[in-house]
Formats: sequence, C-alpha cells, structure tokens
Amino acid sequence: MELKQVHKYIDRYLEGETSLEEEDVLEAYFSQPNIDETLLHYKPYFTAIAQQRKQRFTGSFNPVKSTKIISLKRFTAVAAASIVGVFVWQQTFVPQQPSPEEIAFEAFKTKMYLVAEQLNKGKQGVAYIDTFNETTNKYLKTE
Repeated sequence: MELKQVHKYIDRYLEGETSLEEEDVLEAYFSQPNIDETLLHYKPYFTAIAQQRKQRFTGSFNPVKSTKIISLKRFTAVAAASIVGVFVWQQTFVPQQPSPEEIAFEAFKTKMYLVAEQLNKGKQGVAYIDTFNETTNKYLKTE
C-alpha cells in the first residue's frame, strides 16, 4: 500500500470519517512487520484495536428479572417523591396563618417604630434648644 494512502486513511480515521473497509486496510497495514518509521507510533494503538475486535464473550448470559423487587422499588420511589412534592407545595403555595405571637410581635414592632420617630423628633428639638442656649450665652455673656 502506498504511504500517501495510509497517511490519508489515518487522517480520516482520526477525524472519524473512515469506512469499515478503510479501517480494515489500516488494521492490515499495521499488522505487517515492516511499517514506515513515521507511522510507527500508531502501531500499538491499531494492534490493540485488532486484539479487541477478536475478543468474544463465551459465557452464558441469562438475566434474572425480578419484577416484584423492581416494582416495589419503583413504587417506593414514586411514593417518596410524591410525599416530598406535597410537602414542598404545602410550604410554598398554601398561605400559613400567623400565630398570635407573630401578630403581637408585628403590632409591637409597628408601635416601636412610631416611638422611635417621636424620640428622634424630640432629640432634634433638644439639639435646637442647646444651640439656642449656647448662642444666647455667647451674646449675654453670663457667667
């Protein structure tokens, strides 16, 4: 076989575009003793592929189908998934009624915000009075 043809087949093989006949040609080329030195690094790969193709399964294969175990596992998996689904749905879509403690806490929080606003207003008034007193003392010079 020509060296150019082998290079062409190898390039196509590495691209995944060869036919079965071309792969057989490459296998035959790499199984012969005299191979071009530039292609020598491909030889272990193609000999391994050839050995794998020759391997055959000689044992017996009798799969045992246990339908009861499979159906029980499937039923258990479906039941568990449905329970989880119902729980998630209940937690996300069904509105929860707040407890009396939560209602009381929200009312307390609202009233505390109102108290804080009034205290802040009073603090601003005290600051204004302090400034007024300092200015008055500066001009009256009371000792």
